[in-house]
Amino acid sequence: MTTPLAVVLAAVGGALIATQGALLGPFSDRVRNVMVVALWVHVAGAVFAGAVVLFGRYELGITELRSAPWLLLAGVAGVGIVASIGAVVGYLGLGTTLAVLTGVQLLIALLLDASGILERTVELSLQRVLGAGLIVVGVLLVFGRGEG
Repeated sequence: MTTPLAVVLAAVGGALIATQGALLGPFSDRVRNVMVVALWVHVAGAVFAGAVVLFGRYELGITELRSAPWLLLAGVAGVGIVASIGAVVGYLGLGTTLAVLTGVQLLIALLLDASGILERTVELSLQRVLGAGLIVVGVLLVFGRGEG
């Protein structure tokens, strides 16, 4: 993969997170149970991914999954992400919700990168720490808009 393609795909992911967050608010308001919302969101995602895998004739990776079944915790994390966004987006607003989510996400990502736990270590440089600090300041500015 090239760096420009990786950046485009990351930007698409960001756009999808914002779109999903915008949809989760009204969905959660209507259903009134974030775990039910998370279930339906993941059912829809599983059907979509299943169709892509089926029609794309991709291998399921069962052997790889058997060697590291703990990686399925990513799905559990996905339920938590959907449920937490669905629970708070109606209260905080989409911008504030995503600002807090992004700030915390970045801080945890930097720690995971530096720890090497993800089978690849990325050094925690001064530039990365300053960049994260600026994002945290941005989160505080977005969050501090006067709600109580």
